[in-house]
Amino acid sequence: MAKLTANRQWAAGDSFGLGDIAVGTALGYLSIRFAELNWQASYPDLVRLSERLETRPSFKNSVPCAQTITDKVM
Repeated sequence: MAKLTANRQWAAGDSFGLGDIAVGTALGYLSIRFAELNWQASYPDLVRLSERLETRPSFKNSVPCAQTITDKVM
């Protein structure tokens, strides 16, 4: 994803699209489920894209939240 978005405003093309939704969703998932990875420190272009995406109403209204899973998986 970092190579795809390097020095670009959007993931694919010249405007917001499905690629941005995919990248933004993946980054949100990483931030919630794998916070220890600290991807932000290594990928400044992804941080900029993520910050830009997070200003959009569609992203603001669907912020992921951490869940505690207590059920045992068999």
